Amino acid sequence: MDLTSLSSRLPLSTALSDRLAVARDLWPRGSLSFATGQLPSLPAAVVFPEEEAQLQELMFWAAEHGVPLIPYGAGSGVCGAAAGRPDAITVDLKRFRHIGPIDVENATVRVQAGVIGQHLEDWLEQRGWATRHSPSSIWCSTVGGWAASRSAGQFSSKYGKFEDMVAAMRVVSPSGSFGTGAWAEGEDFGPWMLGTEGALGIITELSVRIVPLPQHRWLRGYRFADVPSAWEAMRTLLQAELHPAVLRLYDPVDTRLAGKDTVHHKEGSRFWKDLRHRASELLPQQALALPLSLPRLLNRLADSMASGCVLIAGWEGPLESTSILSVHGHRIIQEKGGVDLGPEPGEHWYGARHEVSYKLAPIFIGGGFADTMEVACLWKDLPLLYARVRQAIGRHAVVMAHFSHAYREGCSIYFTFAGVGDLAIYDALWKDALDAADSVGATVAHHHGVGQLKQQAAGRELAGLAPLYQQIKKRLDPSGIMNPGRIFPPVPLPPVTLSGPAVDPISLVANLLPDQPADQRDGWLADQGFALRFPAAGPLREHLSGPQAPWETRILGCVARLPHGRFRIKSVPRSAAGPDLRSLLPPSSYEQIVVPLVRLGGDRWEGEVPENTLRKLDIRASCRHADGRVEIIGPAAPELGDLIGKQK
Repeated sequence: MDLTSLSSRLPLSTALSDRLAVARDLWPRGSLSFATGQLPSLPAAVVFPEEEAQLQELMFWAAEHGVPLIPYGAGSGVCGAAAGRPDAITVDLKRFRHIGPIDVENATVRVQAGVIGQHLEDWLEQRGWATRHSPSSIWCSTVGGWAASRSAGQFSSKYGKFEDMVAAMRVVSPSGSFGTGAWAEGEDFGPWMLGTEGALGIITELSVRIVPLPQHRWLRGYRFADVPSAWEAMRTLLQAELHPAVLRLYDPVDTRLAGKDTVHHKEGSRFWKDLRHRASELLPQQALALPLSLPRLLNRLADSMASGCVLIAGWEGPLESTSILSVHGHRIIQEKGGVDLGPEPGEHWYGARHEVSYKLAPIFIGGGFADTMEVACLWKDLPLLYARVRQAIGRHAVVMAHFSHAYREGCSIYFTFAGVGDLAIYDALWKDALDAADSVGATVAHHHGVGQLKQQAAGRELAGLAPLYQQIKKRLDPSGIMNPGRIFPPVPLPPVTLSGPAVDPISLVANLLPDQPADQRDGWLADQGFALRFPAAGPLREHLSGPQAPWETRILGCVARLPHGRFRIKSVPRSAAGPDLRSLLPPSSYEQIVVPLVRLGGDRWEGEVPENTLRKLDIRASCRHADGRVEIIGPAAPELGDLIGKQK
């Protein structure tokens, strides 16, 4: 590869130190390989563009010479999406680092893709604003990386995932530069850019939705006797439209090992010592040097020594609305069996919420590996998903889990596990765990993206979209140079059978026929005590788009038919297994649609409210009608309605 002409025009380095620095991301498999002496593949060079014109020039050159380009933000990804390759040039984007200005009227901020997340939050905080996107990697991840992988932060239950916060993007592709969303000047490729991990082009700048810095924060911990009771509390809170900003449940092992409650807050390390002591009674002394080599035994011992679980719940925003929501939330949690532990567990979590990512290195140094897996499903499938994936991982590693990123229709499970440092064991674990998640109908990626780790599993999950992706790929990247081979591998389209209309009262969703007349559909739903969350005057096929809040999900899943065949998109609340096209397929393609519901009856308030009033009070409508009326549903509705009335 002759880089002479390119190096005279662009900031470029072939230095070993620069190439090694971008050779891999934080995929634990890469860390395990590195710890065992295997060096990663190094790119041929690293380019440090500072403006779109330089990036476009690089792409034209790379297309002409057939050189792959690997976008690189800060290298915090954990799935191998940004790994180097010997025939490629890695594009380091950290010189795209400008922030501002803020558009106060539209509550957005312009920010370039290479800005580190914490730098953006610090800049906004000084001006009274925030994104409230708070991944644990916020100190070492970029805004562009958040968009490319469809990241989620720790407050996603209230604010949504990062794709919900993106109002517009600037993108450079081998076919040219363009805007998306509010900046689109023609066809909008925005949904394709979110989740394709640089395979279609490189995001250079974004318009990100922001919120006023929360005036008030309310955090608390609760102890539950068992996980199912806590699940019920979480689901009830969210379906009661109480919009907690924080809702995190730790299973018994995670609760005890990390000391999440006030009783065991200082006993997390002692729990591990106790576990080792119990194991020593059953194992030869020499085997204790590698306790992770016997995961089944350690998991049984851990289960026998741990009991109860802890839920962290929190609300934030203006004092008036936060006070109303938290009072009702506190009451519901206690009614569902939660024992109040006071504010300390919540405050402790909040203060240390970004530290966990920096505590895994000693495990690799000690000859093991540590990793995490985030899957998501509807509420009705959550018990089976937890059981199957935990069992699959537990055959290979010590495992614990917490439940976060919870939504009205479902929840994510975040498994943490550690095993002996053997690549064969690592690979077998992930195959079993991904197969287990798929068997339940869960998405294999809630917010970590796809990369190399989940390439095949995510490809199967979105197999029906692959032909559409290839069409867009040929238009935007005809030479195939952008991060090639990372997503949509060739996989067969699995067979799909249709089913009749059905209501899932646990997850508050319905599987409906798109052409059913509105009176029949709505009458059938009403007989069962439900109504559409997004009211439709006619058949659903005619009402698949319309105004909705960014954090809402209009279509949770579907069965569709395109010329290449019939396929299913899984019904999940959120995913990061590639781009989200659930609401962008041709209306004629839908054969079944899974949509959100609301329950009839109960407390509710309705009226015409200016959007800026709702935004000022941080009150969220449950339903929006075509005539401008909004409905607020749930136990807090009357008090929130009174609060709105005081603004008139």
